Amino acid sequence: ISEGGLNASRHIEFFNILIGVALIDFMFSSMSVFSREIRVAQTHGTFEALMLTNTSIFTILFSSYALTFTRSILRISIYILIGKIFFGVGISFLDIPIFFTLLIYSSLPFIGIGLFAASFIILFKVGNIINFAIGFMSIFFSGIFFSIDSLPVHFEVISNGLPLTIGLEAIQKTLLSGLGFNQILSELIRIFYLIIIFLPSGIFLVYYSLRVAKKNGSLNHY
Repeated sequence: ISEGGLNASRHIEFFNILIGVALIDFMFSSMSVFSREIRVAQTHGTFEALMLTNTSIFTILFSSYALTFTRSILRISIYILIGKIFFGVGISFLDIPIFFTLLIYSSLPFIGIGLFAASFIILFKVGNIINFAIGFMSIFFSGIFFSIDSLPVHFEVISNGLPLTIGLEAIQKTLLSGLGFNQILSELIRIFYLIIIFLPSGIFLVYYSLRVAKKNGSLNHY
């Protein structure tokens, strides 16, 4: 293998890791912010007061996500700059809006999972088990740090159904292979199916858990 080919291979490998780290960052940000805000409000005894205002629970939760979302974008922008300056990652500044669009879109199913975790905390007043389990499974089966091909076939099926894996594949095809959105339509549709499964389910569970907690008088307990 020539030195140029070896360097190109290393750049692609580092680029894949960069994408993976960015997706993991957004994944944990999307999943954890809702449960964290509820846990803090319950710990300080302010959650019930918030629920008694005219402000929607989702306005409160999604507005609290704005700061976390901004921090994630800043962190990932720093990753990209470090990759370009020190490691020669071949991503142009014109590709960055496409990169962030796919990154955010791929992370939307995790918002629904984050709502599952938030409802779990409201109902059972315990630490965030769901985020840890989903996060660990998603990273392990994502193919970011080792090839999915080395896994048994039934594990490959799990991997191919995870938004982290699908998002990684879509970004790789767009930024590395130069494919357009119409050429990654299958990946976008698969992520869309996950969005319409997890987001409505998460919203329903949050409303259900709030009704139960109000009936039990346990909104402020953690």
